[in-house]
Formats: sequence, structure tokens, C-alpha cells
Amino acid sequence: GNGTANTALVYHHGKLLALSEADKPYALKVLEDGDLQTLGMLDYDKRLLHSFTAHPKVDPVTGEMFTFGYAHEPPYITYRVISKDGIMQDPVPITIPEAIMMHDFAITENYAIMMDLPLCFRPKEMVKNNQLAFTFDTTKKARFGVLPRYAKSEALIRWFELPNCFIFHNANAWEEGDEVVLITCRLPHPDLDMVNGEVKENLENFSNELYEMRFNMKSGAASQKKLSESSVDFPRINENYTGRKQRYVYGTTLNSIAKVTGIIKFDLHAEPETGKKQLEVGGNVQGIFDLGPGRFGSEAVF
Repeated sequence: GNGTANTALVYHHGKLLALSEADKPYALKVLEDGDLQTLGMLDYDKRLLHSFTAHPKVDPVTGEMFTFGYAHEPPYITYRVISKDGIMQDPVPITIPEAIMMHDFAITENYAIMMDLPLCFRPKEMVKNNQLAFTFDTTKKARFGVLPRYAKSEALIRWFELPNCFIFHNANAWEEGDEVVLITCRLPHPDLDMVNGEVKENLENFSNELYEMRFNMKSGAASQKKLSESSVDFPRINENYTGRKQRYVYGTTLNSIAKVTGIIKFDLHAEPETGKKQLEVGGNVQGIFDLGPGRFGSEAVF
């Protein structure tokens, strides 16, 4: 009951929810004059005992909402399914080696994708070395857990490894033959000052690039493909395609962590142009809308 509820909004089961990942959702009412009224915190009849991601996924076909929370003590990740009628199902704890920051996840028609990325919560190092509580461990791989989305336990989760990275936001995921495909914004080296809430004017450690990642459920192999130059984040799609294959991704272009300078549209049916050093129209970049000097925006909600 002490969160900011200012990261994102989601509409589910007739309720508009304001979200931040450190707390439970808050139900809002939009008044006729456009003002907002806070109705109160939503705990799903006391079934929600952990935090609630700011990026839940609503299946456009079934009407269900899928979500998770992460914590600094076991279970470090807890996965949840909420029926179209607003009933929260039993928790599914996910076992990972240590506490991490997990800001987003993804769903397909049959799976949920968890991310065990090496931005680790290590308070002992904070005290010992006078550094932040979160540490980016460059010695670890990035792990992705593909779980049947109606699983009652973690027994059937399949873990895949890719090179070390961090991810704030995913665009979408879907199934293609034996593979689960994830479209995401990949960050090689997160700026820990940024994680701590400090804003910098440069993008030295915020080189987000659009990536396609593939996880083969039959062979166990994982692969990734770079789809853009930096810096792109806050990817969005037409949410009627959530969990299904879609063609277009709408992202934001940034010149610092705090400054969204434009909107960019990617065509996933086209190949990225090689040899580019910056984001330009051509190849899979179908268009860029620059907001103009002195103007800064936010993510492009489709």
C-alpha cells in the first residue's frame, strides 16, 4: 500500500488499474470532467500477497490476464493467471538462483516467458562496497524460462540461455513451429544509476536495440538476431495480436534515458539494413516521426 502506481495502466474485467511493480494494483475511475478518482488497492479477495508487475498481459481472445511479481526473498518470482471474470488463480512460484529485477515478461497462446537476467539484488555488496543494491553480473548468461501458461507448478518450465544482457520491455511473443519467438528491446549493459532512479543526459549505457529471440522447444536451442540500431525502447503492438504473430512494432527513439525524441515503426516482414550506425528509414524501419526540438514524449500506445 505504499507504491507509486505511476508506471502503466491496464483495463481488465471492467476495471482500470494503475500499476507499479513494487506494489499491488490500484483501481481508478475516470470522472466526466476527465479527472481521476482512486477507488482503492486491489488484492483479488486477499489472494494477491506479493507485488504485481506494471506490464501484465491480457489475452485478446480468452480475456484472461497474466501477471507476475518479483521479490527480494524466495520465491523470487511468482506467476499468476487471472480469469476473464477477475478471479486470481493459485500462485506458481518460479525457482531461480537469486533475487533479480524482472520488469516485464511475455505470453504466447500456450506459454509464458519468464526472464532470469543478471541484474541481481545483492544488499551485502551494497553495504560492503558502498554501491547500489542491484549489481549487473557480467559473468552470468541471460536465462529465459518458457512455462506452459496454465501450469500449476514450475515442473514443466524449460530454461534457455543467451548471451548476457538486460531487458526492460518486450514487444510480443508467439509460437512458430517448434519455436517460441520473442521480440524485445535488448540492453547489453544496463546503467546502474538509471536502475537506481538517477537520470543522465547521455546514452552511454542505454544502447537498447530491437532483437528477435527464438527458443526451440524440441531441440532446446536458443538464438537471437539484431533487428535495429540503438536506441529503441518501450515497444508496443496492436494488442489484438498479444501472444500471436504480428507484423509491426511501434517503439520510441531516445537520446537519453529520460528523453523520448520520436516514434519508430518496424516491419518484421522486412530484413534490417546492414551497415547502419543509427536509426534511419529503410529495411525494416518503415517510418520515424521526430517530435521536433524541445519536444519529448512517451511510449506509443497503439
